[in-house]
Amino acid sequence: MSRHVFRLMDSIAGGDGQPGPGLTCLAVGGGQDGQLAICGGEDGKAYVVHISGKKLVAKLPHFEEQKNTMNTAETLADQNEEPEARSIEAVGFCPATIHGTAHWCATGGVDGILKIWNMNVATGGGTAQLRQRCVREDQPQGLAGITQLQWHASLPLVICSYTDGVVGIWDARVGKMIGSLTGHEDMVNDMSVSFVEGSTVALVVTGSDDKMVKMFEFNP
Repeated sequence: MSRHVFRLMDSIAGGDGQPGPGLTCLAVGGGQDGQLAICGGEDGKAYVVHISGKKLVAKLPHFEEQKNTMNTAETLADQNEEPEARSIEAVGFCPATIHGTAHWCATGGVDGILKIWNMNVATGGGTAQLRQRCVREDQPQGLAGITQLQWHASLPLVICSYTDGVVGIWDARVGKMIGSLTGHEDMVNDMSVSFVEGSTVALVVTGSDDKMVKMFEFNP
C-alpha cells in the first residue's frame, strides 16, 4: 500500500500543471511533530512538505536566480550548449535535540555550496531564512560538488562529502569548516555516519569511485 504525499508539478513550480523536474534526494523527521520531509530537486530548489497534511510548507532556492544580461545573438548561441547542472544532491534536518538549531535544515548542491536554513523564520513567499552559505576556501568556484550530508547527532555540525573525495565538517552556526577528512582519490558516492553513545565522537564510513571504503573517526 502506498500513500500519495507530494508530487512536484509545474503548478507548484510556476508552470502549466505538467510534471516538473525530478526529485534527487530526501530526508524526513523535521519539524516539532517530526512530520516534515525535505526533497531536493533537479531545478535547484528544495521542497519542504508536511507528510500527514500533504502540504507544501516551503521552497528553498538553493541556486540563486541568474539575470540574463546577454544579447539576442549570445542567447541563440548559448542554446546549443548543455544547460548548467543546478540540482540539489543532499538534504537533511538538524536533530530536534540540539538547542538553538532545532528548526534548521541543510541543502547541498552540485555547486559545492552547503546552505543552512532556519525553518522557524519565514521570509515571505513560502521560503525560510538563509542562515549560512558555506563555501570551501580551497574550492571557491565550487568545482567539487556535494554528494551527501548528515547532521551531527548532538552538535550543530554538518558533515558533507564531495566529488573530489574530501569530507568536510562544518559549524552550521557560523558557516566555517572546522575540519576535513581526506584519503580518497576520487568522488565519494555514499557516506554513513554513526555516533559513539555518550560522547561527541563520530565514525564516518565512505565509499568512493576509487574503489575503496574508508572509515574515519573524529571528535570535534
